[in-house]
Amino acid sequence: MEIPADLVAARRRQIYALACIVLFLVSLWRYWLSYDPSASVPHSPETYLLARSLYDTYKFANPFAPLATGPSAHLSPVMPAFLALLMKLFGDNSTGIYAIKLAARLILSLSLALYPMFSRILGMGAINGFIGALIWVVAQPRVVESWEALYVAILLAVACCCYRRYLDEQAQGRRKLAWLLGCLMGVLILTSPTVAPIYATWLVWEMLSHKSTFFKQSFLPLVLLPVMIIAPWTIRNYLVFHSFPIIRDDFGLELSVSNNDCARFSIAANGATGCFPKFHPGANVNEAIKVREMGEVKYNALQLRKALCWISIHPGTFTKLSIIRFIAFWMPTETFTIHYAGSGRRLERVMIYIMTLLSGPGLVILYRRDVKSATILISGLTVFPLVYYIVQFEYRYRYPIMWVTFLLGAVPITACVRRLSKTFSL
Repeated sequence: MEIPADLVAARRRQIYALACIVLFLVSLWRYWLSYDPSASVPHSPETYLLARSLYDTYKFANPFAPLATGPSAHLSPVMPAFLALLMKLFGDNSTGIYAIKLAARLILSLSLALYPMFSRILGMGAINGFIGALIWVVAQPRVVESWEALYVAILLAVACCCYRRYLDEQAQGRRKLAWLLGCLMGVLILTSPTVAPIYATWLVWEMLSHKSTFFKQSFLPLVLLPVMIIAPWTIRNYLVFHSFPIIRDDFGLELSVSNNDCARFSIAANGATGCFPKFHPGANVNEAIKVREMGEVKYNALQLRKALCWISIHPGTFTKLSIIRFIAFWMPTETFTIHYAGSGRRLERVMIYIMTLLSGPGLVILYRRDVKSATILISGLTVFPLVYYIVQFEYRYRYPIMWVTFLLGAVPITACVRRLSKTFSL
């Protein structure tokens, strides 16, 4: 007796759901951490300092360790506010830091559990998502709980899937997805402005594809809604600084710290040589005093002018540093030696390298199957990293699009597995 097709589909969905739950639990087991009763929420980096300011005084201020520098727009508000919320709920001692670390591991495990769904919606198939997630679990990239990278990664993956569905929907369905996508991107950009160029490419694509229809049907949810989500923070910045840093004001500082006479390609290298403490107000009390006296916006404007002046005088050195940062972004390294910083990270590094190299042919295969999905992923791989080629490298910068690498890198592996299974089944 033949089993009805709808029953087969229902059983398949149940198996996929069970497999996703197993992925979540395996990832959580792989990344599990023990409770340390002697630990507490640290006072650095800047995310924790801003979170502590919110926790203690309800002010978004004083992001630099040497001294209080006043109101800040040094970082986007979402991650410090989230950390402050966890501190309000669990305190700033051992329970608080455990909650912060556990939250990052939960969101990473949830992201990995959703890889099959992401992969299926983006034209690579659910099995490919399982393989990509399992490879991540084996590689075990480090968890970055003090920054927003892991949270940005899952939000960006959901946004990419939402936009992919949006492209195939008819008018009514497109309108509903447009509101969801606009809301997602507003929150996402407020969390990390570096994703804004990705969204900009999508909007340009929409305008070129639909022209006047875009302005009649999609302009409000896709453009005005994200602007409305971001606007309260921008208004706050204007009221505080009498200037318009839309979300963050730190670009001038980061560019200056990354491009100067003693600069190396990475934060770790600049820290080891003493270059970072020489220029950054987070490690130099004299620079922190300048921030307090001038205010963040004027200080960053000064640093931007200094950086642009240095780059114009040293174009060759700037180009060399940018090329090295490009290599480090895609083949992560902090020292350009054979070992990762810290012991026991060789497997992580090798697996990321392999998946990065495989993502090239994976993208070609996907492009032949699904041009729209491939174009969406290409937009992330090309425009998102641009700013990170001109500022000092740190491994966490890659995390928001690392999921793309693992899903695309799994495509050739999945193709080989399927070919072998067909061969042996004959």
